[in-house]
Amino acid sequence: MVEAIKGVNLHNLTLLFVDDNSPDGTGDEIRSIGRTEPWVKLLERDSKKGIGSAYTDGFSLALREEKPDVLIEMDADLQHPPQTLPVLLEAIERGADVAIASRYTKGGGTDQWGGVRRIVSMGANTFARVLLRLKVRDCTSGIRAYRRIAVERIVNSRLPAKGFEFQVATLYLLKTHMKMVEVPYSFGPRREGKSKLGVLDVIRFFFSVVGMSIKGPLRGLILRPKTQNGPDS
Repeated sequence: MVEAIKGVNLHNLTLLFVDDNSPDGTGDEIRSIGRTEPWVKLLERDSKKGIGSAYTDGFSLALREEKPDVLIEMDADLQHPPQTLPVLLEAIERGADVAIASRYTKGGGTDQWGGVRRIVSMGANTFARVLLRLKVRDCTSGIRAYRRIAVERIVNSRLPAKGFEFQVATLYLLKTHMKMVEVPYSFGPRREGKSKLGVLDVIRFFFSVVGMSIKGPLRGLILRPKTQNGPDS
């Protein structure tokens, strides 16, 4: 991923990895890269605490130490293509507060997904969009660019979302305050490993969205996954 992002040729970039004490040596590898690539940073946490809290902790550290104008979130498995980053930044430069790389807008898509995975993902997005009255078509996308003011609002709100419902909760939190746009991208095939998304994660997601529709994004997340998934739903 580091080499792929270098190939995009962005300037004034810091790449921050959040690692939850991975047993495969991820943290050691990132530290080794950082010795020769000082723009590559690591936030290492002592245990697996969930993708939502990983984003929140990463955002908080970035705001405190790097003071960026724009923050981008993405998975580190290359299913989110780094070539999408300049497109997201361009959308921010044109006036968006939040730019979302979307599989479900014109020009976007998914590669090598089976029918069940596609139905679950599209169903979850449609459910969240209709129930929460969101205009975004890809509510669970995990590759986004935020203007700093949007990230400050997310961090200061202390969203209780620990799992992949975090992606929906942030949009619901920001929908009346921030300008959001979607840009198309193709969600790539997995190169290694397998998805951690399980049936219980999907059930908890639907209950969480119902809770948000009743109580709002801060108190409505009534069920949280015990295990975390890396990829988008």
